[in-house]
Amino acid sequence: MSPRHPPASRVASLRGLATAAFALLLIAAGSTHAGNLQVAPILLEFAHGQHSQTLWLANTGQHPLRAQIRVQQWTQAGQQDVLQPSDALLASPPLIEIAAGHSQLVRLVQAEPGINDLEKAFRLIVDELPGDADTPVPGLQFLLRYSIPVFVLPPGAVPQLERSGGRLPTDAHHLQGHWTKERGNLSLVLHNHGTQRIRISQLRWVTPTGPDIELSPGLLGYVLPGAGVRWTLPLPSPLHGNGTLHARLNDDTDPQALPQIAAGQ
Repeated sequence: MSPRHPPASRVASLRGLATAAFALLLIAAGSTHAGNLQVAPILLEFAHGQHSQTLWLANTGQHPLRAQIRVQQWTQAGQQDVLQPSDALLASPPLIEIAAGHSQLVRLVQAEPGINDLEKAFRLIVDELPGDADTPVPGLQFLLRYSIPVFVLPPGAVPQLERSGGRLPTDAHHLQGHWTKERGNLSLVLHNHGTQRIRISQLRWVTPTGPDIELSPGLLGYVLPGAGVRWTLPLPSPLHGNGTLHARLNDDTDPQALPQIAAGQ
């Protein structure tokens, strides 16, 4: 029997987080029922040589729910994210049923831990499944999907989740980038020459004389090690050549300037 409640620090409402995922719509008649599946944590890291990690799934609704857990390898090619099914990490159990008000522990196991020079990235896809036909839920039902980033660290790397508040900021010199313009749209291309991912958020163009131009107030995305990504950005006003691109990297406290990126206009 699964525990009725996981540790309090493990369960939080994730519906408002961009990293959590999106809702899938299941058509039915009558009232509306929000998805009842909640997942914690929203990021997992395997230290070098670590064999397993754990994930909590909780049912906050009034009816039993079913969920499916799948693992996909996450790479970046052609300056875009690429997801492919993978058995390098195994979810146990991959299919679960959770009673109303209960929770379920899912173990994620690294099949063959090895030595990797660069951090490996995966996405754990957690889908809330339609209910049993024998016990239908009345009304319009939203089914949740979570896409949880999972990282397998190279030797010597310290998990970001275990770093203290006094740690050094992320080294921005691992990033190189340039602007491209096509059909009136401006795109930013960033390459990561480091050994671990870099999470980009709070992107701004900062000039010494004028006001900052906010390009992406929240999460822009990840640049995986040894890869590059392209983002098309809405521009409220032209970029001036004497400005600097600033962003918050990973979970650093303060944004910092990104090097070797010109205005491109």
